[in-house]
Amino acid sequence: MVQDSCAGDDEGKGEVHNFVAKRGVCAGARSKISWIQLETGSAITWKYPSVVLKGDDSVGEFYSVALTKNHQQADMGTNMIHKGKNTRSRIVSKGILAGNSRNCYRGLVQVKNRKANIEHEASISKIGDDQLFYFEQRGIESEKAMAAMISGFGRVVFNELPDEFCTEVKQLMNSKVEGSVG
Repeated sequence: MVQDSCAGDDEGKGEVHNFVAKRGVCAGARSKISWIQLETGSAITWKYPSVVLKGDDSVGEFYSVALTKNHQQADMGTNMIHKGKNTRSRIVSKGILAGNSRNCYRGLVQVKNRKANIEHEASISKIGDDQLFYFEQRGIESEKAMAAMISGFGRVVFNELPDEFCTEVKQLMNSKVEGSVG
C-alpha cells in the first residue's frame, strides 16, 4: 500500500490525518501475511498493524518506509503475536525525516518462550546538511544525494515491492523531499 495524502501547507494547515490499524490472522498451517506500506503524505500518520500467527509454521511480515518533512509526524509500531508452533515473523520499519518533521517507532519485544530465537533492530534517520555536504564535495548535487540516501536506506523495503511499483515509488519518495534540505 502506498499512501500519499495531503500534508497541508508548510506549516501543516489543511492537513489529512492517517490512522492505520491493519489486522490479520494466519489461522491455517503454513499460512502467510506480508504487508508492505509506504507513507509520504499525511500531516500525522499513526500506524500499528497486527498479525496473529495461530497456524503452525505460519509467517508474518511487515515492511514499511515512512517519509516525513516540514511539520509531518509519524508514530509507528507493529505487533506480531506468535501462538502456533514454529511461527516466524519479520518487521522492517524505516523512517526518513526531512525539515522539522518527527518520527517515532515504538518497538516492544515480549518473549514468553525461553527457546525462542529473536532479533530486534530499529532505525530512524534524519537527512542532514553534513551528509549532503559529503556528497557535494564529491560533485554530486543535493537532489541526487538525497535520492541515493533514500534508496539505500529503504532498499530492504523497496526490494519487497513488485517490480512494476519499485521505480515509481522511489521517484515518489525522492520528489517528496525535494527542497526540504540544503
